[in-house]
Amino acid sequence: MDERIDILTTLYIAEQTFDAGDLEQNLQTWSDEVKLETPFGSADSLDSYKQWFTQFYTQVSANGGTRHYVQDPIVLVDGDRAEIIAYLYIINASTGGFLGSAKIHEKLKKTSVGWKFTYRSVKTDQDLSTSAS
Repeated sequence: MDERIDILTTLYIAEQTFDAGDLEQNLQTWSDEVKLETPFGSADSLDSYKQWFTQFYTQVSANGGTRHYVQDPIVLVDGDRAEIIAYLYIINASTGGFLGSAKIHEKLKKTSVGWKFTYRSVKTDQDLSTSAS
């Protein structure tokens, strides 16, 4: 089977488990290497990622929750390492309202139990320094 399917499945599981608030399942998508860079915080270990996940999920849940949709993923595989470049479209789960879009860059490594993230970067398309009116 094409490894790109397994890699994309890992990405989709990460997005859906975040939206569901399922920290334990979400953690299964990460390797022992963790680097997260987002406008909403960062992490450099599994412990700091757990803290980031819990805080950010609590914040978005209080505002109706989210749905993350991955668009136009490009998957590059090089042996036991892979990268994904894609667009991310985020809506409010309770209203369907647009929350934002971003470009994501993921890095993964192949482990004995499948593909796992080592890095994630999220760069929003919107200027977050100004408040919405």
